[in-house]
Amino acid sequence: MNFDDDSELAGKVQQGDRNAFETLLTRYERPIHAFTFHFFRDPALCQDLTQETFLRAWRFIGSFRLDEKFSTWLYSIAKNLCIDEIRRIQKGTTVDIETVDPELFATDSDAGWDPLRATVLAQEGDALRRVVDRLPEKYRTCIILFYFNELTYEEISAVMKVSLSNTKILLFRGKKMLLDLYHREFSPRDVTRG
Repeated sequence: MNFDDDSELAGKVQQGDRNAFETLLTRYERPIHAFTFHFFRDPALCQDLTQETFLRAWRFIGSFRLDEKFSTWLYSIAKNLCIDEIRRIQKGTTVDIETVDPELFATDSDAGWDPLRATVLAQEGDALRRVVDRLPEKYRTCIILFYFNELTYEEISAVMKVSLSNTKILLFRGKKMLLDLYHREFSPRDVTRG
């Protein structure tokens, strides 16, 4: 997939071209949905956040500068919506963000599919996601953008509106926190002690 023409498409959208917007929507709908899914594993909520991201992109396309990277601008919108949703949830309104269905990790389309291995991988993935959920928002966002959405340091810096050096620091600290939390939560206990 070639993203070089994103700015050109965004320019056409600024002029009212709905087909250009549809092309961008098709190109980025799954990555944005995947991004929101790492924050909230509620498919309906993630779909709503994805749709709201594109509604806001359409509404505010005039503010997009053609010398910016469109994907960075779009991820910024999605990130802000996720942060707003986290704040709304923390104020007392609850959303069911239970674990991911293991079916998302295990499909029988692979010739060598092993249900036991798939179950173990699903459990490990679920444990890792629970730990990621416990990270402070800025570290969680950085980790998700880097590892799950595979954005570069520069792209993360633009999405999070921090310097490149701060992005690297956030990622370093986030990885350390993640590792510490994971080991505390899931390291085997010493059963010989009483």
